[in-house]
Amino acid sequence: MNELGKFIGKFMFPRAFEFNNDLKDAFIEAIKETSQFDSSIRDLSQTWLAVCPYTYFSELFLKTENWNTPFVQALDRSDMADAKICFQLTQAFFLRNLFRVLKNDENYKKYSKDIITQNIISQMRFGTRIMSYSNDFEQAIANMTSPDNFTMCYVEKIFETQYKEKNNLATILASVWVESNSLFGLNVFTAESMKRAKYIDNQSTFGT
Repeated sequence: MNELGKFIGKFMFPRAFEFNNDLKDAFIEAIKETSQFDSSIRDLSQTWLAVCPYTYFSELFLKTENWNTPFVQALDRSDMADAKICFQLTQAFFLRNLFRVLKNDENYKKYSKDIITQNIISQMRFGTRIMSYSNDFEQAIANMTSPDNFTMCYVEKIFETQYKEKNNLATILASVWVESNSLFGLNVFTAESMKRAKYIDNQSTFGT
């Protein structure tokens, strides 16, 4: 039945089917690549560069809950293209948050930002691009009046990949910005997602 459902979905919703498949392929590739990282950062990197980015993007843009409807609808109305770029942006978003955790959380002091960076560049096919996206996010934060806008900066980057026409992009972003409940939900969801990543770290690394 599962294979039949995939077959039907491929022909009824080819755009969404291809996007989801490309997203899964990017996730699997990230798992394989991070498995080649230095043992001291392997588990950490698989959490922050593979597992949590995939879960975060899927739950934010592909699975409708009451609070995130504008985000799901915006992606659904788009070209639904460049899933791998979307995943790389999400990896960079999590990487930027990981670097902040390394700096501020005592439990993470043993990890080296430089070693993580070196492994990303040497072991990941698009490592240089991910680092570039992460640096873009870092620069965006430096220019923000409110740190709470950081997650929306990520959302805007995602929609820039989906809406090539600037007028369409502007309309979509405006429709999301006016949804105060969704913006609040986004910040809560992001905070909980980061807690989830740290919980996974605690179970797989600190608990050993």
